[in-house]
Amino acid sequence: MRPPPFQAVQPKVIEGTARDVTPPDYDGPLSLEAGLARIHQADPSFDERHFLKGAESAFGIIVDAFARGDTGALRPLLADAVYNDFAKAIEARAQAGETLEAHIQAFDTVDLVQARLLEGQALCTVKFITHQTNVTRDAQGRVVDGDAEHPAEVVDIWTFARDTRSSDPNWRLVETRVPH
Repeated sequence: MRPPPFQAVQPKVIEGTARDVTPPDYDGPLSLEAGLARIHQADPSFDERHFLKGAESAFGIIVDAFARGDTGALRPLLADAVYNDFAKAIEARAQAGETLEAHIQAFDTVDLVQARLLEGQALCTVKFITHQTNVTRDAQGRVVDGDAEHPAEVVDIWTFARDTRSSDPNWRLVETRVPH
């Protein structure tokens, strides 16, 4: 049996004009450079080096405030969801009668790994590699976790956000994670 003969089909013509369907705040994969360019476009005053210095400072303040259980110091630095998670952990630690001592011995790396603009929000993700001592003590002062004598390498990936349409220059921590 032979296949049916090839028949040409007239293509349907759709009238109209072409337009770019990619929204200006497209949240797809972008190179770091492209993400930074979008942030610079929305906020010409954005300076990557200044941002990273601020992120490093904020990291230290947040780690210290979390260890001390200082929710008042954390509140203005964290987005609601992150604040709620931190506050729950602080409350659980207090209910268990535990204390946390956290000391950053050194920052090995503070690298911007992702930048993007989403609905006017600049989002910058930073990878921190630090050496820290983190010690949790029970109510009697006994170490239940950690080692005060030997700093451990700690890798954190934090995302900070800032509304580029706002006159407020401050960034807030909107996500924390650790690499897999």
